[in-house]
Amino acid sequence: MVYTVKQARLLAGKTQVEMAKLMGISRDVYRKIELNPDQATIAQAKEFCKAAAIPMDELCFFARDSN
Repeated sequence: MVYTVKQARLLAGKTQVEMAKLMGISRDVYRKIELNPDQATIAQAKEFCKAAAIPMDELCFFARDSN
């Protein structure tokens, strides 16, 4: 199954503030990642996956063009 960033965070039982702290970023930066996950850096994606305890291949971070 593939989860959105928000779904993965909720599944991990974390708030935006908790995730931001675990990732070493501000809540505002985290919020932007949740709203626009395709704008996240690879490093941020890795930190998120570590904090949420979810494999990167189960997360919809980077949009793929289906055309």
